[in-house]
Amino acid sequence: MDPSQTSVNANQPEQTETITCMDFRSYNAAAEGEIEVFKDITNYESLHLLLTPNKNTVLHIYITALKSGSNSKTPNAGSEILNMCPSLLWQANAKGETPLHIAARYGHSDIVEVLTKYCARTLRRDLEDYGIELVKKMLRMTKKEKDTALHEAVRYNHLEVVKLLISEDPDFSYSANDAGETPLYIAAERGFKDVLFEILDKCKSPMHGGPLGRTALHAAVLQFDIGMVGRILENIDGISREKDNNGWIPLHLALSFKDIVELLLDKDREVAYMKDTKGRTLLHIAAQYGLVHAMNVIVERCPDCCELVDNRGWNVLHFAIKGGSMFLEKIMDIITENKSFSNLLNEKNADGDTPLHFYSKYATFLIVLDLIIKKFMSHPRGDKMAFNKQNLNAYDIAVTAKRSHKKRSIIRHEVHGLLPRRVITFEDGDEGGDKMDEDRTFLLRNAAEAHLVVAALITTVSFAACITMPGGFASSGEGSHPGSALLKKNVAFKAFIITDTISMVLSSSAVFIHLLMPFLFNKYSNEDHSENFLLLAFFLILGAMITMVLAFVTGTYAVLMHSLNLAIANCIIGLTFFGILFLVCKRFFRH
Repeated sequence: MDPSQTSVNANQPEQTETITCMDFRSYNAAAEGEIEVFKDITNYESLHLLLTPNKNTVLHIYITALKSGSNSKTPNAGSEILNMCPSLLWQANAKGETPLHIAARYGHSDIVEVLTKYCARTLRRDLEDYGIELVKKMLRMTKKEKDTALHEAVRYNHLEVVKLLISEDPDFSYSANDAGETPLYIAAERGFKDVLFEILDKCKSPMHGGPLGRTALHAAVLQFDIGMVGRILENIDGISREKDNNGWIPLHLALSFKDIVELLLDKDREVAYMKDTKGRTLLHIAAQYGLVHAMNVIVERCPDCCELVDNRGWNVLHFAIKGGSMFLEKIMDIITENKSFSNLLNEKNADGDTPLHFYSKYATFLIVLDLIIKKFMSHPRGDKMAFNKQNLNAYDIAVTAKRSHKKRSIIRHEVHGLLPRRVITFEDGDEGGDKMDEDRTFLLRNAAEAHLVVAALITTVSFAACITMPGGFASSGEGSHPGSALLKKNVAFKAFIITDTISMVLSSSAVFIHLLMPFLFNKYSNEDHSENFLLLAFFLILGAMITMVLAFVTGTYAVLMHSLNLAIANCIIGLTFFGILFLVCKRFFRH
């Protein structure tokens, strides 16, 4: 047995696990490139027997220990090690990694060049594989995860190494590794534009697949990089039509980005008619998620794609209403103002529901509710009395679903003479609507309780601030009326008094409104009225918070104005409240 090997007993006595190890002198010498240590070995060929537990050779260790841009003590150590033991060039470690894999991973372009040149100089017939040159054979070797050296170089964005590897074997189409990644896909997914361009320009037929059935174009679209998208489209024909496992083409992923949508449609407009596994087109998805810009581009270039429906028979108008986007009104404008879309108003899905039926079921944005229903009802081609397969029209569904009183009243008001086909009754076992009303009441009660606590707290703070009075009160011997405020002539103090009073009035009004809430939540009361009062209380509390902050800022300024720097700093810090308020509101209303 070689002295560098040790036998270790496993849990079962009859089995043994052989663990290789390297003596510290050889390991350190390999890491430092001190090949003089290995020259003492009588038989250089035995260098391949010096292995670490992971089966790394001295050449693996030498390459791994090199720092980027630094030189070892022996600049040509790699070549000399190979001269001593040529078989190390091909020897893989426990992970299947050859020295070329290691050099490519760490971006050692000089070592990559040494390895390829040495391989080219030492052609041996017994290592040739069906006439393939040894250099190409080495470049195409894969480790256990099926990664080639090019995979490693691309993954870590080593452009110089990529150039060297491709120049040695430009004809090879690098296949996907165990994760389904090709080098081109890795470059696109990680946004390595220069590497991607190099592969496209120099590889004659690069494979472009990726995991989940996606391609490099899918990955480039997800990077929102129009430059990479354009170059891929130029070099790979038909890639814009390739679908992933969900049936999505790259354009599905680009719908949020108008420039990329235009680029992909300019390249191949017929992709707008392609469907995913659920039968949805690009226009359907854009309508559902409120992507108005994408809809405009698609409708401009492919107006007849509106005729397509998904597997359930939903048209673009069904999707727009089901999505409930805050841009629903704009989407409706696109659809209703386009004459070719007018037939969508009465198209039924597999259940016989027209978009108006859908509206009764799903519309939830009360802000645009009145406007949208009027667009439906005022359109000359709209069938207001359409019935679905359950023999229900829009009014029936609105009543059956026990939606808000506002929606029912709007439908009743706008559809003159619209009556249910049959009387709608609720059986004792049908608790769906009652459960919805119970949940809504529960949320209103929780909101009212939270508002009451905040309003009472603001009232208390405002009252206490005014009673304690910044700057204090005058005594009998100070030339002022006893008990009057010392800072009463100060402008900042006057602003404090006014804003503090406003804050107290607003918060007290909110508290009063919440005192009425138990009566508003009576089961015979209209919950819409409760919502309106709760919304009014919310705005009163918000106003009270704003004036309370202003009172704090002006009050502290009045007290600290003799230390101007401190007063100004305090005001700036206090006023950051408004910046935070703006950012929170902006993010809230955006979503």
